[in-house]
Amino acid sequence: MSKVIAGISAVVAVAALVVAVFALTSGDSDQASLPAPTKADPTAYTVAFVQEAIDRYERDGLDATVAYYNSPESVDGEWYTFIADENEVMLAHATVPENRGMKLDDIYGADGYPSGKVVADAAVEGGAWTTYSYLNPAVGGTQSKHSWVIKHDGYIFGSGWYEGGPPKSDRGAYTVDYVDRGIELYEAIGIDAAIDYYSTQESVDGPWYMFIINPDGYTVGHPREEIRMRDPSERVDVTGYFYGDDILSTTEEGSWVSYVFLNVATDTQQTKHSWVVKRDGYIFGSGWYERYLGTLPE
Repeated sequence: MSKVIAGISAVVAVAALVVAVFALTSGDSDQASLPAPTKADPTAYTVAFVQEAIDRYERDGLDATVAYYNSPESVDGEWYTFIADENEVMLAHATVPENRGMKLDDIYGADGYPSGKVVADAAVEGGAWTTYSYLNPAVGGTQSKHSWVIKHDGYIFGSGWYEGGPPKSDRGAYTVDYVDRGIELYEAIGIDAAIDYYSTQESVDGPWYMFIINPDGYTVGHPREEIRMRDPSERVDVTGYFYGDDILSTTEEGSWVSYVFLNVATDTQQTKHSWVVKRDGYIFGSGWYERYLGTLPE
């Protein structure tokens, strides 16, 4: 997923330029129009899709635009435009009507994921990309969504496309993706809000949960309260292995650490395989227990 986000950053300027050229040439018969972006290039297509909503607002006014983007006709596969007002209250959302009238901060994805807050925090004049977990109505399940959000005249306009992550049957890949999503959430809403979220039971996804370690080596984010702020010297498993050193020595590239830890689902000590990544001095990690998979990915 991190490669996808890097690719988004690399092409967003080009996509925005394409939209600008459309705006300049659409009414000028003396200039040749460039071909419209297609879904084969979801980045450029998303930017153009949001710009079309802003153009509609400028042409038809807010009420007509909101009415249109609350209609099924406005939905184009996995693309739909959502609109929020100056107070970050959702005005238009064709695929999840119950979101209308709600503040963005009160809109959550699966497992209590603060999807609306991510959108609200990302939206700026000129537009920005953000990634979060949310329902994909086209498949009826939760996936990572890459959205282009713009604040225009105080309103927030946004749309995006979905990316299916690895299946849970691929425990190693799913763990890496889970940690990537945790880091993306931190980068979107800040460390305090990320810690708050990953300290809830709602954030737990089967055997997967996020733990966050601060630069002083203390666990500050964890769904189990008794683990938070535990002395780093206590990172010793029942076999006597001091796994804390291996966790704290991870890098931004990430590393695997295996150790024995309590599986609260079975109330037994089991081997746990954790993927840990350092970002801005903090360590983000998650893993699964041996009972879910037999071998550790290389």
